[in-house]
Amino acid sequence: MRSLSARSKQFFLFLLAAIVIGALGGVVSAAFLSSLNWATTTRINNEWLIFLLPIAGGIVGFIYYKWGNPITGGTSLVLDAIHVPGAEVPARMAPMIWVGTVTSHLVGASVGREGAIVQIIASVTDAVARARSVSDSTRRVVLVIAVAAGFGGLFGVPIAGAFFGLEIQRNTKLHKSAVLPAFVASAVAFFTVEACGVKHFATPNVESLHLGWSVFWRCLVASCVFALIAIAYIQLEHRIKNVMAQIIKFPPLRPVIGGFIILILVATSATRAYLGISIPLLEGALTGAIGLAALACLWKLLFTAVSLGTGFVGGEVFPLFIIGALTGAQFARVTHASIPLFAALGLIAVFAAASNTPLTCIVIGIELFGWTALPAYCIVCILAYALSGKHTIYKPSPIAKNLVV
Repeated sequence: MRSLSARSKQFFLFLLAAIVIGALGGVVSAAFLSSLNWATTTRINNEWLIFLLPIAGGIVGFIYYKWGNPITGGTSLVLDAIHVPGAEVPARMAPMIWVGTVTSHLVGASVGREGAIVQIIASVTDAVARARSVSDSTRRVVLVIAVAAGFGGLFGVPIAGAFFGLEIQRNTKLHKSAVLPAFVASAVAFFTVEACGVKHFATPNVESLHLGWSVFWRCLVASCVFALIAIAYIQLEHRIKNVMAQIIKFPPLRPVIGGFIILILVATSATRAYLGISIPLLEGALTGAIGLAALACLWKLLFTAVSLGTGFVGGEVFPLFIIGALTGAQFARVTHASIPLFAALGLIAVFAAASNTPLTCIVIGIELFGWTALPAYCIVCILAYALSGKHTIYKPSPIAKNLVV
């Protein structure tokens, strides 16, 4: 009986923590979204700001060089803290990620936001947990809850947020007690953001789907394309990081060089559409706009890999969504399929392959685009994930590979 009572007490404590973390995560997400919206609007209204890319990159790079070790691990660092005994998410990660991401968006670096907010909320949560001297096992569960709150609250997918917090774990058996609290935290964060008056990105429902042979074979081929795009992005970003580390020994100079490269890419592509969060590109893909460039997906992939690979701060999630949607839209044009449908499929499948979270991405498809294309969601997410192999944007550190518990 005592054991049952202890488990019940722990369960309710986790639920209480989920509500608190969800509410905090929602408020932080709303403030973070507002700051990023301000940065994007300011850049669009002041076109000269993109010429500050090298300067801003150097400033952010120097700050991280002086005070950023080991927070450069990003979301992978959060996962390490969940699985590695003694690992933690430094409290300074929250303000540094926030300032670095807003700065990157202000000058036009092609970076995202969901990964950043996950890191910010995890940093705050872990700092409080360590200050209260909670046990390592409890702290790990609380971090899982924080990841769910960050993802679900910022992107507006409360159910998928919980799935992400659970599925992204390297050993899900350890966190059965986090299942319900993760759903609670993600939902509370979502509704808190809505209550703060910050609107999530609106997506259209995809058309009713009859999964006949003509759609089925396109889904199979598209899955291969989506997996290749995910692998290409992961490999390119990794190569850029390695090359930069080899040829530029002083880390703050890497984003300076990256800023100049991005400006060259802008001149070469003859458009600024690939800078920043690139919402118009996503809207164009999902609505079947005919003005999108044939190689838009590759341009966005290149801009993002250079931005993050050279040291600009921000997430990878939203850029991967956009890369996937652009890939799906172009695939549909070539194969004479529904552009909105395959743009939606590309959005979820490329991220499924890059993050190894197929279940999360199936749920994202349902929450963003409705139920009608569920069979197609399942095909492209699971197959793209399977074809991507062990490639992932969330690589564990060398220590974590040996000490995962």
